[in-house]
Amino acid sequence: MERVYSRRMPSLFDRAIARIAELHAAGVYRRFLRCLDRIDDMQRLALRRTIAGMKGSELSRRFSLDGVRDLSDLRRAAPLLRYADLSPYIERVREGDFAAMFAARQRPLMFATSSGTTSARKYIPVTPEFVRQYRRGWNTFGLKMLRDHPRAILRPILQSSGRWDESRSSAGIPCGAITGLLARTQKGIVRRFYVGAPEIAEIDDAAERYYALARFAIVHDVAFAVTANPATLIRIAQVADERSETLIRDVHDGTLSVDSPAGGILRGKYSRKLAADRQRAAALAAARCRDGRLKPCSYWRMEFAACWTGGSMGHYLPRLRDWYGPIPIRDVGLLASEGRVSIPLDDDVPVGVLDVEAACFEFIPAEAADAASPTVLAPGELERGRDYVVVLTNDAGLIRYRLDDVVRVHGHLSRTPLVEFLHRAGRVSSMAGEKLTEHQVVQAVNLARERQRLPAFDFLLAAIWADPPFYRLYAALPHAAGVAESIDEELARQNDEYASRRKSVRLDPVEVTFVSSAFFASLDRRLLEARGSTAEQFKRPTLLLDRDRELLAHVDEISSDR
Repeated sequence: MERVYSRRMPSLFDRAIARIAELHAAGVYRRFLRCLDRIDDMQRLALRRTIAGMKGSELSRRFSLDGVRDLSDLRRAAPLLRYADLSPYIERVREGDFAAMFAARQRPLMFATSSGTTSARKYIPVTPEFVRQYRRGWNTFGLKMLRDHPRAILRPILQSSGRWDESRSSAGIPCGAITGLLARTQKGIVRRFYVGAPEIAEIDDAAERYYALARFAIVHDVAFAVTANPATLIRIAQVADERSETLIRDVHDGTLSVDSPAGGILRGKYSRKLAADRQRAAALAAARCRDGRLKPCSYWRMEFAACWTGGSMGHYLPRLRDWYGPIPIRDVGLLASEGRVSIPLDDDVPVGVLDVEAACFEFIPAEAADAASPTVLAPGELERGRDYVVVLTNDAGLIRYRLDDVVRVHGHLSRTPLVEFLHRAGRVSSMAGEKLTEHQVVQAVNLARERQRLPAFDFLLAAIWADPPFYRLYAALPHAAGVAESIDEELARQNDEYASRRKSVRLDPVEVTFVSSAFFASLDRRLLEARGSTAEQFKRPTLLLDRDRELLAHVDEISSDR
């Protein structure tokens, strides 16, 4: 097929800026590498910056933080804390009492909202310094990424983020996605290459939002896509394909078929970006006719995609490449509403170097995570091949905060550990002592799928109490023979304790329930409504534990409705 793109040729000014940016990127990366060799100094600076930002606050007085100079002082001053320990102070800040957590004249720009796989919504204060550190981490990540993929420079970018002002606190402070704030305040030289528009984030319905983004993007020759959740990129492609008739007609006529107030704003404000392009519409129609569906790999020449690839997100990658082609995928790192932990530096591996400037980090050995007074280690004390639970102290006012993400150390760059996100602490199933993790489940299902040459599919493994107990896999597949046996064998290969319990008949073999893709769409919709989170933040668990009774009830109800 002859591809037709709306090309924007770089101007002389653009080329000059790009050259300056290239030199700047090299300088930023060299500085970053020097920081990795000075990890102890950088950790002390991060801690002192955080303590200064809280000076005189009630939280600082409670733990005598003004006297903290190093990690030893911090450990003597404060115990390990969770969100529930800090929420009374955070609630006061949300009501306008900033002195509860922060120094004089320090106030949050917004609250980053977060809801985990099962927990209620959290509100993380986003201070100006927190934003500066979050942006510095993204810039370091992005500059290294573009140095590795120079053909993406000065070309359109597909970027998807949530709304930063989804709601407001009682004091009028915006609450939402920090990525939305970063996108709106991005440097102009970068923002001019975004194919979307900020108002797209204000479309409440996720499918309509993805359609609007696809409509803006499809007339450009997108170089790369970046968003945290790979499921978002898959849904953008799916919605574009499902509504391809409307999409092609919109491109042909210069229209935007989005029925919402935000749609009207987009049509009025961005009429030039939505101009009719009959040649492009004809090319898209030809691509759909040839391939049987409308796929991004047919209409974009993408250099790479950037999204999460670690933990349970790994099972999305085969489907992502089915839509976008065999492109490199750069993990965006372990980052949460609470802050950034790692910065990946290479494609196709879910590993990143610890962001030593972002926070003062501590780590609990994973095997001691549930201990009353666990051993806590500094970054320089971590060992290759060991798993740890992340603890951070940073500019959001989080003190010795148990992020409770479990990471594995894969070595060091200079003196700084290279870490991979595995799963949330506590998301371990052990009906018979097998201690099965989400990471092992994803690995087992993917290996079984490859062995049986099955297409990528959505799945969910649920712990079922019976006599003896067993695991049930809900798989969005047509009925296929041998799936249960293959997954059972791979789980045994991934987990020696699982193999032992199966051999001793303390666990029965895996059962498989084949479901349609509508099963998971319905489940996701119910979970989003129940938790009040956004589609971009949502992470469906791949392993349901016995305590996940609410989720199991949803699964059983939807399964019985089939």
